[in-house]
Parts: sequence; structure tokens; C-alpha cells
Amino acid sequence: MTIKDLHRKKNYMKGMYINLLLFIFLISKIVVVNSSEDYYEILGIRKDADNREIRRAFKKLAITLHPDKNQDDPEAHEKFLKINKAYEVLKDEEMRKKYDLYGEEGLDDSHSSKWRGNFHSWKYYSESFGIYDDDLEIITLNKNEFEQSVHNSPDIWFVNFYSPQCSHCHQLAPAWRALARDLEGVIRIGAVNCEEDWVLCRNENIWSYPSLILYPEKIKYQGSRETEHMIEYVLKQLPNKIIKLAASNIETVIKKNTLPWLISFCLEKKACLFSEDLKKFSIMMDGLVNVAEIDCYDQKSLCEKLDMKSGIAFFPGLSSNDYKYQIVSGDDNKDLAHEVLQLLPDPLEISREKYQEILKGLREETESPWLIYFKKENNADDKSISREMKRLTALLPDVKMGQLDCSVNSETCKELYVQKFPTFIVFKIGGSYEIHHGRANSHDIAGFARESLISQVETLGPDVFPTKIIVKNQPWLIDFFAPWCPPCMHLLPEVRKASRIMGHKIRFGTVDCTIHSELCSKYNIRNYPTTILYNDTYPHIYYGNHVHRELIEFIQDILSPPVIDLTPLLFSNLVEKKSTHEIWVIDYFAPWCRPCQQLSIQWRKLAKMMLNDTEVHIASVNCQTYKNLCQSQGVSSYPDIRLYPRGSQGINTVSSYNNWNRDAVSLRAWIYSFLPSSVESVTSQKAFKDILLDRKPWVIDFYAPWCGHCQTFAPEFEVVSKKLSGKVNAGKVNCDALPNVCQEAGVSAYPTVRFYSGSTGGRHQNSFGQEIDSQRSETIIDFISNRIKKIQKDEL
Repeated sequence: MTIKDLHRKKNYMKGMYINLLLFIFLISKIVVVNSSEDYYEILGIRKDADNREIRRAFKKLAITLHPDKNQDDPEAHEKFLKINKAYEVLKDEEMRKKYDLYGEEGLDDSHSSKWRGNFHSWKYYSESFGIYDDDLEIITLNKNEFEQSVHNSPDIWFVNFYSPQCSHCHQLAPAWRALARDLEGVIRIGAVNCEEDWVLCRNENIWSYPSLILYPEKIKYQGSRETEHMIEYVLKQLPNKIIKLAASNIETVIKKNTLPWLISFCLEKKACLFSEDLKKFSIMMDGLVNVAEIDCYDQKSLCEKLDMKSGIAFFPGLSSNDYKYQIVSGDDNKDLAHEVLQLLPDPLEISREKYQEILKGLREETESPWLIYFKKENNADDKSISREMKRLTALLPDVKMGQLDCSVNSETCKELYVQKFPTFIVFKIGGSYEIHHGRANSHDIAGFARESLISQVETLGPDVFPTKIIVKNQPWLIDFFAPWCPPCMHLLPEVRKASRIMGHKIRFGTVDCTIHSELCSKYNIRNYPTTILYNDTYPHIYYGNHVHRELIEFIQDILSPPVIDLTPLLFSNLVEKKSTHEIWVIDYFAPWCRPCQQLSIQWRKLAKMMLNDTEVHIASVNCQTYKNLCQSQGVSSYPDIRLYPRGSQGINTVSSYNNWNRDAVSLRAWIYSFLPSSVESVTSQKAFKDILLDRKPWVIDFYAPWCGHCQTFAPEFEVVSKKLSGKVNAGKVNCDALPNVCQEAGVSAYPTVRFYSGSTGGRHQNSFGQEIDSQRSETIIDFISNRIKKIQKDEL
């Protein structure tokens, strides 16, 4: 196809496109589809609603609007489909992100494939849906939360994997709730709905319901499902933290432990038996308080020395000179914990001067990391937050704690853009800091702090961005986010993971667009999260999934580009003057074009796939930057994928890619159709018989021309042929053209790969050969290489 032919085809397609738009416009006048309804409004929730809130809102509506309960309403079915569709989109992180970015139109085929408009009976929503959503002590976990809170945490979890369709799961529910209430604060109790999160359950090897697993050891509970038996089982797995004090060991023990003490004194011997509540308390307060018991029946003199005969007392410190204590009257472990936390000292109050001293020490690397709680006078949650801060001293023993009152130190809070309360900030060695955006409980704050301190992520504001960030020779990945955006909150931990793996090759920062709205607006940040890599001041927007592996791959691709970015000069020198043995494949794109954004990820993958084909060059042209170049080539729509083939010089001959599938594998298969094949076609039954008599090894690809998998496998087989050239012959058999050959070889599925090790003594080899159950070139090459080594060893 010549350039003139391409222009003619483009004009024809443009006319057809205009006619199609006109047709759609006329049809839209006849059939009006309301696509402007807001899914959040349909469910009656805020945009920052978490999964639990979404489920609860949907359940409430489902019970009310279900067609089973509204049989007199002819629109009941459509009304229910509307809320069901909103729920299905918002509960799925990827679909929710697309919806937030582009609205309902952005859901495209990925949504249609996931949502079929099916729903359950009214009884299901009333009795089975979201079994534990109303239980505050039980944390309903999805895939992202499980990875973050269970796998990446030192906390002890007892998790119930269940299915709403399982009668045993419903029978267990009351006992599980009672267990969660009893062990609140001792361990963390979770629940996973395997009907909603079946991928997570399969990853955890859950095949029956309910399955009760204790983490982090991942021990499956096999005992009775009565509450008391499950509690007994959990407590047996936990360490006994209670210290037995006696006159013979008290001096030694006191010297080793500087923490305050909670001591249980018992007068009667039988009352000194192990206390379950005391064990729970000792685990809840581990790292905050030493828990001990003294048998005053056997240790009468020691009890007299401490001036206690029975009961429970709190000692701020124990020394030979000071036995001051305070009686604690709690009835159970929770009451005890509440009282003792009140008696522990509050975190250090930080003044403006102290804050500046801390910051100076961190910059000079003479100070330990700090976690500071920013509060404001008359905050209703201040007391409960202070208790959580006290717990944090045990969870983060290497981090210093403090609290700063913004009512008194407004200047400091203004510098840090602290606008909501409570706010928790981790200050790192070196002087950077990061703000916590999750729940204000000790476990979540501790998890954030641990993660932040081993990552390279820092919070940025207008004082450093962009002047100190967008500079030459210092790549930065900036995540622009909003705390109310759930996909943003899922991405942040993945950014931290990526920063840990990348180390100091690149720096990572975050910008909160709810606080720095003018800054985000100035840089055209309209959607959250928007993640941009600034490399030598040039911005590259990330369009991949919210997983650290893809984020790292994106960074590496930008720092070491597999795709050639063509300027007009490079296009003139490299493409217009290309030799006859070269192939150039070019993506003409515009940065604002959504299909172009989706293609960019696959285009980089394609470039890496083609690295070994030195005659094939994968490139791109930014038509927003180089508008004249694209116009000169007749590019009028994006993305426009063109191939300039072998056998022609420059750009005289061109082929356009018109396949709907724009994934790297399909694109590679298309490119390989323009390359000479190194695989020999087996054209007759006699030729196959000759292969069976050949002393040299052969690898054969049995395929069918109509088979899509065969087409995508063909490039992989070409790689096999080239890599094993000289050692093994490679052939292919078209089973449509030679059905007798494929029948003789016992081939019943396509593609099938068989290895024939070579004839010995002039005898025919078995026509079945050895099947290689893989379509990956590396696996096939390894298999054949190992077989050849074995053959050579046997011959020796």
C-alpha cells in the first residue's frame, strides 16, 4: 500500500465515521438512555465510602427495593438492576477507578464481562449478604486489605473464610461474633466472603467453608466451633506473658524490666491459678506494662513488703525504695486495660522549639524517627486518640512519640498544612515526613509507620514542588491523590513497596490535592490518583494497575526506554531513510487519547518482546508535540499503528494495524507475519515420514490457521527456532491441510508442540514424539536443551 492509497483509505474511513456519528445522533433522538445517573447517589453514599459502607448501603436498598417485595411495581426489576449495577461497579477497585475517571462510558467491555445483571433472592440479601458488616469488632477483608493488614503485618489474626450460601457458616456466625467481642484488643478478628473474593480465597488455599485460619503462622483450626473452645484454642497459641514473682527473683526481675507493673495478689492458693483474663490483658498490654502475679499464701513476706494481700495493683515503678501503687478494680481484661492506659503517662507535649530541635536532629541524622499526633483543643476524640498513642509506644519501640497542639502551635501546623484532626505524621531520618491517611487506631497507624520508615516516600507541598523536584538528572515519581478516594488509598502502599525495591535510583513523593488544590489544578491534575514520573523534567503519566510490580516496570521502562521516541529529525534520519532489511513499527499517538494511554503499556511490553529481533524497531510519535509530522503522514485519528516493512526503502510502503486486539502478544503476531520464517513448513505426509527417519532432532508445531492461540504462539515458536538453530530443526504442520499427519501424531488440540529426538539405527521414531506442555519459548528451549544433553550423555 502506497502513501497515496493510505490517504485515500483514510478519507473514505473519515466519511464513513461522520455518517456513523450522524446515524447515532438520529437514533439517540428516538431512544434516550440515561447515562448521567451518579452511582454514589444511587446507593446514597459519599465518594470516599469504603467497601463495608458500600455493602451496607446496597444491602439496605436491596431489601427494600427487591422485586420479590415489590411485585405490584412494574418497574421494580429495572430499579433493582440499577442499584445492583452501581454496587457491582463501586465494590471493584479497577471498575470504580474507571468510573471515577470517565463515568459510565469508561467502563467499556471490562464492565460488561464482569456484570451480567444477575441477582439473588430477597432472602439472600436479608439473611446472607454481608454477614459481618454490622460487627465493629470483626474486620471484613478484601484482597487488597488482606495483603496489607494480614500478610504484611506482625499482628495475630484469626480469620473466618466463609460463603453466604453455606449453612454451616451461618450457624457459626453468632459464636464468631462472641469470639470477636471477647478477644477484642487481644488479637485481630477478620472475615472474608469467598463468594465476593474467591481469588483471595483460592490464593489462601481455601476449598471448604467455613475455614478458620490463625495468622501469621497460617494454622487451620479443626476443633469445636463453640465460642469457649475457639477462645481456649487461640489462648493456647499465644505466649504466656505473666511473670511469677517471688522473694527469690524479684530483685533480678526488676533490674531487667523498666516498664510499669500490674500485679495480681492472691491470698488463697486456689485463687493463684492461671487467670484467663490476666493472660488476655498481658497480651493486650505487651510492651507497655509488665504483668505479674504473686501468691501471698506462699510469699507472705513479699506481699507484706509491697503492702498488698489480695487484689490488683498498678506500680509505676518497682525499686527497693519505692513501692507506691494504685488499686485497679477492673472486672475483666478490657476494664483493666482501660484503667491502666489512663494511668500511663501521656505522649510528650511538643512545643514549637522542640519541633524545630527534632527536625534539626533528623536532618543531621542524630535523631531517631518520630511519630507525632497533631491535635486541636476541644477535639471530642482526644481522649480515645491519646490512649491509642500510648499503645503505639509498644507497637513502635524504635520510634519516639509526641503530640502537638495546633491551637497553641498554629505556625507549625500551617507549615505542614495540617487541616484535619487527628493527624499522624511520621518524621524520618534525613528530614522528610509522611502523613497517615487511614483509620486512627493503633494497629493501622503502626502498620503505616513501619511501612513508611522503610520506604523512600515523602509528603510534598508547594514549598518544594515543583521548584526542588522537577530538576535535571533527578527522576521523581509523584503520586497526586485525594484521601477520600479509595483507589488512591490502595495505591499508596504499592508506591511505598515500589520505593523500597527501587532504592535510591529514584525519589518518590505524594501530593494531597484536597489540600494543594491550586497546585494540582496548575499541573492539570483532574483525576485521582494521577501518578507521574518526572524524568529530566519531562512528565510520563502512569496508566497501569495499582500494583507495585507494574509500577516498577513502568519506571524502568521510562529510565531505560525500550520504545524509540521519534522527533521529526529522527523520523527523517531513521525511518524515511531506512534500509530494505529493516522494519519500523510506529505508534502515532496523542497523550490525551484514552485508547492511546491504554496502548502505551502494551507498546512498551511489545518493544521488550522484540529486543532480540535487531532488524525490528518499535517506536512512537507524540502527535501533540509533533503535530506537523503527523499531519504530513496523514495521521488523523489515534492511536494509529503503522508498519514500514522489509523489502522497501523509507516510507514508500506502509501497512496499518486494524485488529481490535491491541495487546502486546497480538501486535507481535502481526509483526511476525512480515518477517521471513525460520520454521520449515511440512507440506506432505512423506515429508513428515522423512522427519521420523532423520537422525537430527526436530521440534514440530502442529497448528490450525483459524486457531487464535496458534497465531499468538507462532512468534514464540520462531524464537525457539532461532535460539536452537544448528542444534534442532524446527517445523510446522498445518492440520487443516494435512489432517492425516496430525491424526497419525495423535494431535487433537492446537497448538501442540512435539519433540522428536532423532532416529537411531535407521528406524522410524514414534510419530507421537514427546509432547511439550508449554507455549512459552523459554520453557520449550529448556526442555529441548535438557533432552539433547541427556541424549549426548547416553551416547558417551
